[in-house]
Amino acid sequence: MKHFFSFLIILTFLGSCKSPKETLSPKETVEAYLAATNRFDSDAAKELLILNKQNLMVLETLKKMEKSIPANRKAEFLNKEKNAVYTEKEITQSTAVIIVSSQEIAMPFEFSLKKTNNIWLIQSIREL
Repeated sequence: MKHFFSFLIILTFLGSCKSPKETLSPKETVEAYLAATNRFDSDAAKELLILNKQNLMVLETLKKMEKSIPANRKAEFLNKEKNAVYTEKEITQSTAVIIVSSQEIAMPFEFSLKKTNNIWLIQSIREL
């Protein structure tokens, strides 16, 4: 009986845990993506993208930058996403458009997202 209660407690705990991707809103998905790219974490960034040709090229560029930029310069990118302004332009049940702007970048970026298996993923990124 003691093992049964332990099993129920563990089952309840595991049942209440959700994958972070499942709970992210479109805006949070973009924030997480930018945080990953600012840390040069291509694996984390990849998890937030729809793997189309354009996004695969972005990941390759990120990997190349990670190798070519000195460590002291990489630190300059950390937490830059926290100073950005995120504007939810269009949100539907299955698509979203988030505009990201900052004083540090001249042109804002538009992130188009699509809900896939109840997870918001970035379909495309373009400079406005």
